[in-house]
Amino acid sequence: MRRWDTTGLVVLLALGAFSIVAIQVSGSSTRPLFNAVAGFAQLFFAVLGLAFAIRTARLGRELPRHLRRAWRMMLPVYVLWPVTIVLYAVYPGQGFPSPPDIGRLLIAVATLIGILAFARLPGSSAERAKLRLDATLVGVGTAMVLWFFVVSPALRDDATSTWREIVPSVVHPLFGAALLFCISVVLLRGPGAAAAHRPLLVLVAAVVMILTGDMIRAYVINHGGPVMPTALQTTLWTGGMFLFMLAPYVQRLYCRRPDRIRWATEGGASSRPPRWPYVTVIPGYALLLLEVGAKEPYPAGGLIAGAIIVSSLVFARQMIAAQESRRLAVTDGLTGLANRFQLYEVLPRALAKAARNGTRVGVLIIDMNGFKQINDTLGHRAGDQLLVGFGDLLRRCVLGSDLVARLGGDEFAIVLPELTDEAQAQAVIRRIRAAMAEPIDVGETVVQPSASIGVALSEPEELATDDVVARADMAMYESKKNRTPSR
Repeated sequence: MRRWDTTGLVVLLALGAFSIVAIQVSGSSTRPLFNAVAGFAQLFFAVLGLAFAIRTARLGRELPRHLRRAWRMMLPVYVLWPVTIVLYAVYPGQGFPSPPDIGRLLIAVATLIGILAFARLPGSSAERAKLRLDATLVGVGTAMVLWFFVVSPALRDDATSTWREIVPSVVHPLFGAALLFCISVVLLRGPGAAAAHRPLLVLVAAVVMILTGDMIRAYVINHGGPVMPTALQTTLWTGGMFLFMLAPYVQRLYCRRPDRIRWATEGGASSRPPRWPYVTVIPGYALLLLEVGAKEPYPAGGLIAGAIIVSSLVFARQMIAAQESRRLAVTDGLTGLANRFQLYEVLPRALAKAARNGTRVGVLIIDMNGFKQINDTLGHRAGDQLLVGFGDLLRRCVLGSDLVARLGGDEFAIVLPELTDEAQAQAVIRRIRAAMAEPIDVGETVVQPSASIGVALSEPEELATDDVVARADMAMYESKKNRTPSR
């Protein structure tokens, strides 16, 4: 089935490339032939996209319920696209507000509603505030570009276009910018499952291509150019339609890979701070520097350059602060090891990778023996030093790709990815046992470390994080009960 899916994807990409070439070639021919080629390609992709969207929305348990609901919310978009393309053929060259113009506006509204159905709302007020700030940054960066290319030329005194030409040339890019804003909200927060991420990125590319085509058309019209779209504009619109068609197909590809579906819902979604929202302000600054700074380098050019540098430094500081906050959130403050949160972030990804590669993941749960007595007799400071020393001991016994975590108190865990058999996990346990033969310095005295170790290996294609950890935990308690080296 995966082979056929891959073959289908290759065929679709070949059709997309062929359509783009055909549009470029027909662009140098007669206008009727060019319109026929472009219209047929766009209608073909729109109808095919509707078929893929219907099939995706009707998927069963392969797709999480909230994703099925999101794709059902997207169905009106895929219905409106072929209808609108047909209306453009029936009502060619009519001024605003023509039926196809109304269809385009309805598509933008329906897409906005459908995209937001993919979103996971943040839980805390601080997270919601950060999300609003990052999304607003995306919106402001896009608005700066739209102001330069679309709105400002339409408002100039020497603008020659009529209002019927100006209104759609301004409205369509603004709706496209609103779509980018909403998509950025979804991507910044993260969709409800990892399976939705790549289809959403395809939708982002589709919106960007159509928005770019709209912006070029608006710029040309507002500067007195021809009303009929050029080959470049039509190519961008057709490419956007192709990507809209491709998004539900990509979703179907991922729903056939259960490892891509479940790990994000089990706590594997990365909480790393996103950097791309800050990149969206670069085009606005670049346009400002070219339009004003190049014409008036003294003093405007220097001031603009200074503003760019200052903003870049502020953004860099924000990213460093965000990374530091991230490090503190996933690190145990005493030992410097990973904490429970990071363990439940890394382990699902390791299980997903093992399911793809046909390998297994080992989980060790390690509980120190006699730690309470050491705390009671030598004091909490000595207990803390023992925990730090024991954490360093575990670090020395594993590879760089392995994860060592402190779960809390005197309990530790190790994730061993990409194992082929249990012997590799047992080898790590033997190294730990050998390392515990050496005492740990806890200030004025030394302590002989002792620990009970439980090990569990994931089954082939197993993705349930809690099940693997629970088996390792049970094995550790059996080891502690029997005081055997491992179980």
